[in-house]
Amino acid sequence: MIEKDLELIFDLQDVDGDVDIDGVLEAFYRLNDEASVEDLPLLLEAIKSPKNNFWTRELLSEPIARLGGSKVLEPLFAAFAANVEDGHDNDGFSAFLIEIAESETDQCIAECNRLLAQPSFEHGDLARWLLTFTENGAQQDGDGQARSRSKSIDLSNSNP
Repeated sequence: MIEKDLELIFDLQDVDGDVDIDGVLEAFYRLNDEASVEDLPLLLEAIKSPKNNFWTRELLSEPIARLGGSKVLEPLFAAFAANVEDGHDNDGFSAFLIEIAESETDQCIAECNRLLAQPSFEHGDLARWLLTFTENGAQQDGDGQARSRSKSIDLSNSNP
């Protein structure tokens, strides 16, 4: 069922040079409600599609992060970096990544460390940034909430 909604999301983002925002959002809300772990491979292919723009990558990051968690950090980092290259702020996308770091801290730390150990990994800056939101990388403030030591991401030097 999500195949039709994915197709709609991509088709409606450029209708005679305009974006059908309501149509894209309607299809996305259906997709997000109906997507299951079994749909994860299809969602991962979709987020890599050349039909994407910054908005659809950010939309797709929500169900991918929710369904795949730390196991899908590498493709999420690649999509996040593509959005930065397109000049997008990734505010929602950042929230989904931070949710992974906070909800499955041990798995997130392990996956980020695994990725960082790979010489060919291109998104070390993002992995290190995300680690600041884990228990080990965050500091406690007065209200007992974990806060990042570094809230911004500097991708000007994207060496791992």
